Amino acid sequence: MLHTLHAKNFTLFSEASFEFSPGLNVVIGDNGTGKSLLLKLAYALEYVLHHTLQDSLHDTPLSIEALDLSRKLKNVFQPDKLNRLCRSGDAELLMSSSFFGQPAPDLTIALSILSNENKINIQQSPSFGAFIKNNPVKNISLPLFFPAKEVLSIYPGFITSYEDREVAFDETYYDLCKALNRFLLRGKRREEIADWIAPLESHIPGKLILEDNRFYLQLSEQEKREIPAEGIRKIAMLNYLILNGSLTKGSTLFWDEPEANLNAKLQVKLVDSLVQLANAGVQIVLSVHDLFLMKELSLRIEAGETKASFFELLQEESNIRVVQGENLDDLLTVVALEAALNQYDREQEVLLRDY
Repeated sequence: MLHTLHAKNFTLFSEASFEFSPGLNVVIGDNGTGKSLLLKLAYALEYVLHHTLQDSLHDTPLSIEALDLSRKLKNVFQPDKLNRLCRSGDAELLMSSSFFGQPAPDLTIALSILSNENKINIQQSPSFGAFIKNNPVKNISLPLFFPAKEVLSIYPGFITSYEDREVAFDETYYDLCKALNRFLLRGKRREEIADWIAPLESHIPGKLILEDNRFYLQLSEQEKREIPAEGIRKIAMLNYLILNGSLTKGSTLFWDEPEANLNAKLQVKLVDSLVQLANAGVQIVLSVHDLFLMKELSLRIEAGETKASFFELLQEESNIRVVQGENLDDLLTVVALEAALNQYDREQEVLLRDY
């Protein structure tokens, strides 16, 4: 899980620091302020960290390789050269982790992207041996990244096509498709997640099944059909990744614009599940545009259903300023709220013309 992230001279960020909640995290801001960029950066670093730690559990503790970090950053951000991610001069990145909500200093990583040499230097590498000794674990969950576009519709043949370099999607899509390819949980492990999926299942008109490398809705033993709407596909995908164990306690879920193609009713049900997942030990990092979803999340925080960190990214001259709080009211300005208020004012002007 993420604990802190510091980025200096990295793309839009001259210098920015983030301290994440072990549960729910909400990133808001105007277009072009770096919301998706932040999620992708944190995902790429955590993915390499957790992948190497997972390998270290089954072998002599390994070290993070600069080549692995370079490859992941390139495949997630897709620059023509790695040093295009530098703002001016070398970029510096520092990420510290937590383990089930507790800081894990042994998993801190610090690195630089060299602007002149187009490569990565690692200043501080995680001490996997010390972490494993102090935290005996059998498995480490890889983070998940949900892009704004749903993935079930492009799943058929995607893994093979991506590996053959026949598609122009970034690697978050490939990683997500691999996670979807896992077998479903059974027995006791399936029973343990029953409460997690309950808020979602009532809004999925059938059972999601993977058959012949394609996802369908199973309506009955004899009937199956294509999934009808993008919003339903997104809800069904979240449900399926819980059912196959990809999303579990200790996981981190990054979701870029979860509200896209979800009506207000489904957004409420989605928040039900996100709050339940956060309280069950899943770290969630969302980038949100929609005012309804922001307010729904904020209401749950105010009601004491869960705790969260809110981050507002503000464009100030040539830099992005980060404002952090525990709720929506702690932020300086909310672009979506300003737009809604301006719309209300215009609506009143139109109505007054009729009198």
